[in-house]
Amino acid sequence: MHHRFVDIVRARHDQPVDDDTLADAVEARWRLDEYTVDAQTVVERSELADELRDALVRLPATYRSAVVLHDVEGWTAAQVGAVQEVSLAAAKQRVRRGRMMLVSALAGATERREALKGVPMRCWSARAKVGDYLDGELGSDERAVLERHLGQCPTCPPLYAGLVGVREGLGRLRDPDSVVPPELVARLERHTVRL
Repeated sequence: MHHRFVDIVRARHDQPVDDDTLADAVEARWRLDEYTVDAQTVVERSELADELRDALVRLPATYRSAVVLHDVEGWTAAQVGAVQEVSLAAAKQRVRRGRMMLVSALAGATERREALKGVPMRCWSARAKVGDYLDGELGSDERAVLERHLGQCPTCPPLYAGLVGVREGLGRLRDPDSVVPPELVARLERHTVRL
């Protein structure tokens, strides 16, 4: 499951992301005596689930999964190493580096927030609701806020357009001659209920 998750996350990027190069850059910054963050801001943001999720998605999959397995799920570093198929030392390094990247991402949220000033709703919240929007399952208030977000956000509209296009493409795959007859659906449902 872990390796599948990493493959899925890596496939989302247009260009391959070298996780270790990014981790090396963050660790190099942390080694500088003058590098610091506003601890109060980082701690306050880490107490908000949306802020924490937003920061977590910015970590490379390998480091994110190490931190989540260790700090959220309570796995030992040895267990993390076993599932990631790395040594205990490498697992500990991934947890340490993942935490560093997480703190830096939480500290850097100010710049992202400034770029999205005046845009209603956070991008992650909007993206999580797009499926319900496409399916017509949002209430009028939620729909209005999401539409305002899509009208003002610089990054979400292309993602939304991509989802709409993919959904329409999938709809065209349906072959009306191969639709499952209603009587077969009813029979399958009866069989499923008995299980």
